[in-house]
Amino acid sequence: MTDIDKVAPSRAAMPSADLRTLLSRAAIVVLSALLLFCLLLRLMNYEMRKDEQLYVPPIRLLDHYRLYEDFFYNHPPGSAWLFHWIGATIGSDHLLFSGRLSVFLAWMMFLAAIGAITYSLTRSGIISWCVAAITVTNDLFLTQTGMAATNNFLPLPLSFIGLGLFVLAVREERPKPFLLAIAGLCLSLAAAFKISAVAFIPPVAVAAFLLPRACRLSDRLLRVVAPLAAGGLVGGMPILIPLLSAPQRFLAHIAQYHTGPHLRYWQAANVPGEEPALSLPAKLLLARDIWFSTAGAVTITILLALLLTAPQAPAHHGKARLSRALDGPLLVVAGAVGCSAAMSLLPTPSFPQYFALPLVCVPLGLALLFGGLATETRTSFQKVFVAATMVVLVIEAPRIAQYTGTAVRSDRWTVTRVHEAGVAISQLIAAAGAEGKVATLSPIYPLEGQLEVYPELATGPFAYRTAEFTDQDLARWYRMTSPDQIAAMFDADPPAALLLGFDEVLERPMLDYVRRNGYLPSADLGFKDRYGSPVLYLAPSRQ
Repeated sequence: MTDIDKVAPSRAAMPSADLRTLLSRAAIVVLSALLLFCLLLRLMNYEMRKDEQLYVPPIRLLDHYRLYEDFFYNHPPGSAWLFHWIGATIGSDHLLFSGRLSVFLAWMMFLAAIGAITYSLTRSGIISWCVAAITVTNDLFLTQTGMAATNNFLPLPLSFIGLGLFVLAVREERPKPFLLAIAGLCLSLAAAFKISAVAFIPPVAVAAFLLPRACRLSDRLLRVVAPLAAGGLVGGMPILIPLLSAPQRFLAHIAQYHTGPHLRYWQAANVPGEEPALSLPAKLLLARDIWFSTAGAVTITILLALLLTAPQAPAHHGKARLSRALDGPLLVVAGAVGCSAAMSLLPTPSFPQYFALPLVCVPLGLALLFGGLATETRTSFQKVFVAATMVVLVIEAPRIAQYTGTAVRSDRWTVTRVHEAGVAISQLIAAAGAEGKVATLSPIYPLEGQLEVYPELATGPFAYRTAEFTDQDLARWYRMTSPDQIAAMFDADPPAALLLGFDEVLERPMLDYVRRNGYLPSADLGFKDRYGSPVLYLAPSRQ
């Protein structure tokens, strides 16, 4: 056999290996694009939820009104200003679309951050992709938490980035002050969207005084604590500014509402289709259903396998890396899991979206554990990781791809139909020659039609339905009305129309006003949502 014959097989094998690598990468790119496209379609088609009646209206209201002072808003200002800014930037008059697009951009940030930070910890592109894919398939994220234009999903990318950058900044002997400043910024900014995101700050703050262990305390204070605190102070400005400028008003909306009227309403109410968890056992059952969903169960299995596999890694270098992870960064993540899980159980009543916080820690935990494996173990475990990810994708495919049939029919999207409903309402009111505001507990519809609404009802039913449970001292900080007072408000400023049909109990005083004052029901509006088939009542002609 000649030398050429000996070399020929290896030369022939090389293109085959390169081709397999190229095809694998192309498949990942195509699958990633398909997942993102399906995610976008799901966001744009997901049926509108009642909570969006609070979060979406500020997109238009903030053009003319002041947050908290001129209309009720019982959350930190981050989501209101983000949705408003996105709407102004893209120049769209489709309000629900602007809100949902904001959530999609948050998804993009979350997945990009997972990929980048996971790759930095594992140096494995395929593992980084798998961790991101498992996140996309989480059942909680594919329902109201990650699909509606609310503040539930928005803090998650920022919290993950803050935790991830902190881990990257302190895992070596020399800390990285710039990364720590960005980490502090993101962790505080997350709380500007949802107060419960403060759960990630205590474990990071404690760890800042302890890590890296090789540093002296004075060095940690200068190079870890100081930049982290500086970034946190800047990120906290969206909360600090309204808190310092009008503390009583801000706290009345953010804290006192949830611990007073909101709690008393749910303790007394019996709302069809709404089953909040009020007791600790009920919360634990709800947490179990969410955290141990299909994707969650697979992820926990992978985590347990990593925990069991890692200490058996034969290579000394792999053990050293695992030891460093357990000695610092992994304990920070464990602390974040504990704090966020406790925070999830704290609010009463409790809803599924409250249990999203601990899920932020999962990608980081997977990356730290996988990165601590010895080379030989990593190679074999990677196949298991990929196989588990593919199983989850197959199981969740029907839900993820549910709305692919609407890809070329944007007129069927929920965001489009809601906007067109608002335009139709506007046209009916104009044709009737009616003038004035539109009264409704679903203000998105008239606002989509660029109609004026009552500031007392501008963010949905949330202040209105809790009026009887709101003390007088607290109510003076809210721009609100009540079922007992709404007729007097209409008498002083008669509505051009009332859009009813979403809540029979809460709307009863409005319907009584309609009947007493001769408002005429319009023709069939041709749309409905999950809360009912609305009817537009037009003011009688004044000629």
